[in-house]
Amino acid sequence: MLITLNQITKVYQIGEVDIPALRGVTFTIDRGEFVAIMGASGSGKTTLMNILGCLDQPTSGQYSLDDTEITRLNRNELAYIRNKKIGFVFQNFNLLPRTSALENVELPLFYGNRLSSRQKYQRAIEMLTRLGLADRLEHYPSQLSGGQQQRVAIARALINQPSIILADEPTGNVDSKTGQEIMKLFQQLNQEEITIILITHEKDIADYARRLIHIKDGEIV
Repeated sequence: MLITLNQITKVYQIGEVDIPALRGVTFTIDRGEFVAIMGASGSGKTTLMNILGCLDQPTSGQYSLDDTEITRLNRNELAYIRNKKIGFVFQNFNLLPRTSALENVELPLFYGNRLSSRQKYQRAIEMLTRLGLADRLEHYPSQLSGGQQQRVAIARALINQPSIILADEPTGNVDSKTGQEIMKLFQQLNQEEITIILITHEKDIADYARRLIHIKDGEIV
């Protein structure tokens, strides 16, 4: 089992008021699965994504990732897990605007990686070429279409060869045709045994996954 969540809760404190975002979430994800976590705005899916991605810690409950109890790790240990095991793809691409596609993709390799500058450069070129962007290496994000920017973001997510891709509304800022192309790309990556966890509120996007987890008001339904 790659991921096990057991009775995960998350409570935010707004002044003296407790706002529960997750209420006893329990599920497992096997290695190599393609899972969509679907819910409306305010359902708790973003909070759940942040916990799955080791960006936040739950208020209570246990989260095991690849036989490591995540809820016991400190900040540096969480950063190491994020860098080595998880690739992130966001709705807004999160590319550095004054940095070329190639430099954006290289960026994760500068954290705790022993590759030489030449090796980093070569790996980034190979990843962008694989995603059909060989002729866009030196282009800045503003010179790329939304679909091309998302492909750069996916290349960046893959550069450290993670076992998990966590995609948060990855088609939210592209047209429907480009969205279909991106989702087919995720299916191809999943066929290479990369575990894909997709966060979405769109049923037609969730349908690309092999399994659907529906969340409502902080609970799995």
